[in-house]
Amino acid sequence: MFMQDAAVAEVASGATGLFTRAIALEQWSPKQLRYRLEKGTVVHLVGEVYRFAGAPETWHQRLLALDIWAKENFAFSHETAAALHGLGSFKQDGRITITSIRRMRTHDWFRVYRVEALGHNDKTEIDGLPVTKVPRTLFDLAARHDRFTLRTCVDQALREKKTTLAELKREVSRSKNRPGVQDMRQLLAELEGEGGPGESELEDAALELIASAGLPRPQLQKKVVVGKKRRRLDLLYKKHRVVIETDGYASHAGIDSFEDDRQRNNSLIASGYRVLHWTWAAIRERPDELIAELVAALRLQN
Repeated sequence: MFMQDAAVAEVASGATGLFTRAIALEQWSPKQLRYRLEKGTVVHLVGEVYRFAGAPETWHQRLLALDIWAKENFAFSHETAAALHGLGSFKQDGRITITSIRRMRTHDWFRVYRVEALGHNDKTEIDGLPVTKVPRTLFDLAARHDRFTLRTCVDQALREKKTTLAELKREVSRSKNRPGVQDMRQLLAELEGEGGPGESELEDAALELIASAGLPRPQLQKKVVVGKKRRRLDLLYKKHRVVIETDGYASHAGIDSFEDDRQRNNSLIASGYRVLHWTWAAIRERPDELIAELVAALRLQN
């Protein structure tokens, strides 16, 4: 490496090897920069942001490059924000998505959504990077993904206290014309118990999974007396004394509900029932495992 290259590397962004054109031209002439680009020792990433070819090329490096390029009035959003918040099955890899109030070209490794405004209520920071807040992220996902994916992410965000129903309702009230708002409004109504049982969609998904595996259909919402209390069970195989509890957020949130769930579970087990708990995430991410457990339970209790 030339001495001038070492000088640029010294002010490059840490171990990522990122630097801007302005930094490069403090040591090189424009012709020298072009020469390094042609030789492949320097790689152009976006705008006036470059990296040394020897630096490891990572997803996080690209996030930093976009942060340097876009500077302000933008945030990582949609699937990228979901991955950074740890929501659903979204991974920290692949094409990056940002939302900006400026016009910026979409690239093969990142996509830009332009909006009229992106305020303080829309953004937070993760590891120093601007990221849409969880409520905003969930609304962005609602516009691009099916209701099952949305429900999984909302359920997780509420369960892990990354947001609240009140925050999501405020987002609905200020997002009347945004894509996905109707799906979110309906989902919140279900979570609050309006328009039918909040767990109905989860039960439907469980029944669909059971049917697809060729297993007999269980009884729904069957009332039984357990531990001197009358209990309503989500899905019941009465002959086999196997219960499937569909665990969504609305019916299982809070300290009181948590304690009642534990007491209910203990009473069922003490009365000879085998209890399986199925969540939205489990049905989506490991359906074969759920079916295998159910088959084993039915055989065990036969």
